Amino acid sequence: MPRDRHRAAWEDWGKVDPFWAVLSDPDARHGRWDPEQFFATGVDMVATMLEHAGNYGRPREHSTAVDFGCGVGRLTRALAPHFEHTYGLDVAGAMIDEARRLDAGASGAAFELHEHEDLQRFESGSVDLLSCLLVLQHLPSRDAIEGYLREFVRVLADGGVAVVQLPVHVPEPLPRSTLRTKLQLRTRAGRALRALGVSPRFLYERLGWRPEMRMSGIPYDETVAVFASAGAHLLDASPESTDPGGVVSRLYFVAPGSGGA
Repeated sequence: MPRDRHRAAWEDWGKVDPFWAVLSDPDARHGRWDPEQFFATGVDMVATMLEHAGNYGRPREHSTAVDFGCGVGRLTRALAPHFEHTYGLDVAGAMIDEARRLDAGASGAAFELHEHEDLQRFESGSVDLLSCLLVLQHLPSRDAIEGYLREFVRVLADGGVAVVQLPVHVPEPLPRSTLRTKLQLRTRAGRALRALGVSPRFLYERLGWRPEMRMSGIPYDETVAVFASAGAHLLDASPESTDPGGVVSRLYFVAPGSGGA
């Protein structure tokens, strides 16, 4: 999926069903996520992340946190009380607008549109914690994924930690069949209608169309090798977990340097 189409798809998700696009609970489509429950999952996840990273004495400082691919701020808002400065970045302006509206400044986090192919806004060694969950799998190419993995390492402060989720296996597309053909035709028709200016909400709610949601991953050993080549080492990785769609993922805890806590 080209970069422009990738951004456009997530702009559309931000308009039609931003909560479900972040956490795709089968029972929560079409705005059925309860906001309080949705954001509570972020509080729980951040508590787990900080507790686990804390077992390795990280992050040593609590100045700056970055939530890459923040969506509507599920993790960003939960991180903010633990850091002096917390930034949520997302490629979709619609997601950022919704994050700001829902937070209304209460958390103190800054939600910013991310328009670059790197993290140039952050100096090397300036970030104490970087989180990136349920994001990289949607990037348009493996090169883009690896590029961000290296950027995450570059910005980490001495004593910092990156917490990154990434699939190690994504099921092959459906075999050629009537169902697959129908899905492809619906995607193409939806793309054409969007180009003509038809509302994404109308297409989503009335015609069953969904914005594209690419899924890809990198095997565990190859992911660890990318971190190592960027000058980082793996503190720990969660066991494999499989979602209802058969995507197998791991959660990586990564620190700058060649070893040690």
